[in-house]
Amino acid sequence: METRQDALIDMGDQADPVDVARVLVDVDLPQLDRPLDYTVPEDLSASARPGRLVRVRLAGRKANGWIVSRGQVAPGGRPLQPLLSVVSDVEVVTPAVLDLARSLADRNVSTASQVLSLAVPARHAATERAVLAEPDPETLPVEAPDPAAWSDHPGGGALLGRLARGESPRAVWTALPTTRDTELVALVRAARASGRSVLVIAPTNVQVEELRDLLAADLGTEQVVSTTAEDTPAQRYRVHLEALLGRVHVVVGTRSGVWCPVRDLGLVVVWDDGDDRLVEQRSPHLGALDVAVARAHLEGAGLVAGAFARSTKAQALVQAHWAASLVPERGVLRAATPRVWVPDDFDREREGAASGAHLPPSAQRLIRRQLAAGPVLVQVPLAGYVPVVCCERCRRAARCTHCGGPLSLGREGAITCGWCGRGTQSWRCPECAGTRLRGVRVGSDRTGEELGRAFPGVPLTISSSTRGTTRAVGPGSRLVVATPGAEPRAEGGYAAVLVLDASAIASRPELWAPEEALRRWFNALALARPGVPAVVLGGVERTLAQTLVRWDPADFAARSLDERAALGFFPTMTVVALDGEPEDVEEVVERSGAEVMGTVPADRPGTGVDKRVGAGEGTGAATQVRTLVRVPREGSPALFERLREVQQQRSSRKLPLVRISVNPPELF
Repeated sequence: METRQDALIDMGDQADPVDVARVLVDVDLPQLDRPLDYTVPEDLSASARPGRLVRVRLAGRKANGWIVSRGQVAPGGRPLQPLLSVVSDVEVVTPAVLDLARSLADRNVSTASQVLSLAVPARHAATERAVLAEPDPETLPVEAPDPAAWSDHPGGGALLGRLARGESPRAVWTALPTTRDTELVALVRAARASGRSVLVIAPTNVQVEELRDLLAADLGTEQVVSTTAEDTPAQRYRVHLEALLGRVHVVVGTRSGVWCPVRDLGLVVVWDDGDDRLVEQRSPHLGALDVAVARAHLEGAGLVAGAFARSTKAQALVQAHWAASLVPERGVLRAATPRVWVPDDFDREREGAASGAHLPPSAQRLIRRQLAAGPVLVQVPLAGYVPVVCCERCRRAARCTHCGGPLSLGREGAITCGWCGRGTQSWRCPECAGTRLRGVRVGSDRTGEELGRAFPGVPLTISSSTRGTTRAVGPGSRLVVATPGAEPRAEGGYAAVLVLDASAIASRPELWAPEEALRRWFNALALARPGVPAVVLGGVERTLAQTLVRWDPADFAARSLDERAALGFFPTMTVVALDGEPEDVEEVVERSGAEVMGTVPADRPGTGVDKRVGAGEGTGAATQVRTLVRVPREGSPALFERLREVQQQRSSRKLPLVRISVNPPELF
């Protein structure tokens, strides 16, 4: 009897390889933060190209994903799921964006899909069809700028020359109020002269519009586009597609614009990088400067971080010799800036008891004298009437009994919560049972009321979030009261600038407070005419006062960086915040192997990155905790890898994930 033995496994005839697409699925599960293989049906083979948006099935549910690559694999083991459909007709994600997302995800203990959700706008089918049907516009050549445009900054001419030759210099730029626009146009023109594209990033929609109009007047409206948070989904997707197709070469945008996939990127300009509106509110809380630095490194592009002030993060790039420092010559600086006066103890003693007034006599005399020459700007830190109040008896901050938010007083004495908006008729202090409130901070409405009484007949403009913002005022005599970021431009500049209640932001205990205060003050002072008087009132620490008087933000940033190095804080060390239930956080901390800085109860949920005065002052105890750990910069990759492994293991075991924030922006 003849018997036949079946072939052993893997020794019989081999099946033909299977076409697969490696897809990064848009899910935020750490254990799935990698491309997954899906078979490509024959009818989708031609359209399933790398970079395109597809629909797949994962764990029984449909999900979006991006094709990372195509390939072939030998069949065997568990059968692969097929692609369900190819959604987009164009490659919405480029290899450069994929590399950037992977790099930033690794450095922030996040997933690549989380980062890509920030980088790629939602698809708009009608817009996609319309853009693909349009012909490519003609690209006009651009002449290199005159190097004399940067003559006020030593090294500025060399910067323009390198950009025009196709090189990729990196610089941190302390701008002058009188030449900022001219120098910015020269930067963009130099990069365009080399045939490369440019991104210009600014904090607000208003600034984006102003910079777009400025650049369009020089380069032509057909070469400059903008993208802001106010754009519709169709508008955002149109700019994204036009950049992918190489039809636009200069894009001006808010923080999301730093992801715009322009072809052959030559220069990224980030204006006022210290503004917290340039930090993404969603995890992993990426700042525009962080993305710009990573993108410049990966794509070989130039980078210029500019501002009237200087952030500690930007100064760290200078001290690491990654970027050059561009500061104006002292003589040019003195001729282009106002004369800043910060009253000291001697000045206050000479003025007597009146020096403690919200608007002391010396400030009123200055306003009266300068109104004859033009408009006067008065910057106050808060909007509203009396936005911060406390108990008159014990001085405890007044809080809402419903949500714990800060209470404020209206013009008619109405008590309102700043968080939930609820009003209250009878307030009682939980500490001393007092029933009377005392104002702690005066808002823009109350300040405008005081100025109106002190200067009757003078036109008054109040620009704030509650009253609405004014974009510009004329050159005539006028009082302008504005909150930080809402200051209107004056034709020809202001005849004087006054900053009131300076201690409201500068005296806060957060590490970022002095830097943020200087940023706000310099932005307001930059609106003044050269040589006119400017006063900062309300108590300013001596180092800050000297920085203002000398107009030397770079020196203050260098000092701050030295202090942080001595204390072991970011950016000289990598600090990671771990938030969650105490037992979960403790397990992650033990496995991280990093130095523990301390553990505190977690802040009120939803405070996020907020540098407004009074924000984040939660009450109520939370059940969760926050632990801070740190490692030297060179040890960061190993720490991130350990934390990633812990998150993947916890996620696969269906345990709660610990929220991880690398160098949390609300602290630094």
